[in-house]
Amino acid sequence: MLSFISGKLVGILNGIDIESFDPTVDAHIAQSFSPDTLEKRTPNKITLQEEMGLEVNSQAFLVGMVTRLVEQKGIDLVLQILDRFLSYTDAQFVVLGTGDRYYETQLWQLASRFPGRMSAYLLYNDALARRIYAGSDAFLMPSRFEPCGISQMIALKYGCVPIVRSTGGLVDTVQHHDPESGRGNGYCFDRYDPMDMYTAMICAYEGFRYSDSWQKLQQRGMEMDFSWETSAERYLDLYRSIPSLGGL
Repeated sequence: MLSFISGKLVGILNGIDIESFDPTVDAHIAQSFSPDTLEKRTPNKITLQEEMGLEVNSQAFLVGMVTRLVEQKGIDLVLQILDRFLSYTDAQFVVLGTGDRYYETQLWQLASRFPGRMSAYLLYNDALARRIYAGSDAFLMPSRFEPCGISQMIALKYGCVPIVRSTGGLVDTVQHHDPESGRGNGYCFDRYDPMDMYTAMICAYEGFRYSDSWQKLQQRGMEMDFSWETSAERYLDLYRSIPSLGGL
């Protein structure tokens, strides 16, 4: 039905509160930092590892996930591939969220098989979520569908490189990293498929080894503008255009 009026439809990205989600002043994280002082980000990683019962190792590739544990968010893909990812690599994984009891149980059981490598906190905790953004190296968001999403925006603001499925608003906010051209701000995969997600995670894992390139990737993400001021301007532009369109 909407395809018949597609010419009258306009999509506008959500925004985030950049004064609240600001790693230079966030009181919930262990150490403030900015795009120019990324070396100060390391204490946040160590603090997160200690808090979540992981082996303290600043060199380990730490993947974070803050989400509702429901089908939309791609939890089934995570459950299909995470065992292989943790077995193949020396990476660490943390997840924070609540949702379907089946997913909660499966994640808890998986964490019990990888003590010191994986931690699952099945609750809602905004302060801990911020510490995951500030301390993780990458942020996993493999959504089945995502009208816009703000978690990837927050992750970018905190220097946490997103790994996302190219769907909905994730396409508009995360572009695949090309190390040769120096473009992109994350890692993307197209098909809703566990091996496609696994490939993207391995690409990020390998990219993390090149610290200079990784730091530039973090900086590009942190410098993006996802403020509500930008989104509000898009709304104003739309409202101004309505008379010329003869109404929507």
